[in-house]
Amino acid sequence: MRFRPDRRPSKWGATAAVVDQQSAEAVVEYLAALKGTPFDGVIRLSDLTEIKGYRYVLLQVNLDFGHPHFPRIADTLDEIGGSEFQLIVVETPEGSVYLIVDKHNLPDEEMRPDHPLLRRLADWLGPALSAVS
Repeated sequence: MRFRPDRRPSKWGATAAVVDQQSAEAVVEYLAALKGTPFDGVIRLSDLTEIKGYRYVLLQVNLDFGHPHFPRIADTLDEIGGSEFQLIVVETPEGSVYLIVDKHNLPDEEMRPDHPLLRRLADWLGPALSAVS
């Protein structure tokens, strides 16, 4: 599976990466296999939901402290408050799947999709995923 970084705006959070010609289920399976990804745990928090041709799944992911890219994000994780966060997997009708760092990772008073902490996490995640796919 070939991820590439993506910074497309989203109302749900900060877009990190995209993979073309895949399904949401295939991406979730790939991430859950933990082979070379920056995760050491992936928990599915929702069933697959379809609205207007878009398919969504919410995941809780835990970052792997031993991953070679981990040191680059450690300071941001301290600010966010931990190494786990929610990730939205969104499949478009055209067959692209986007990974979005959910704005609900932030406290209510700071919850907005363009928050700098979300952007830094997404800017790290996109390249970390593309380096191993």
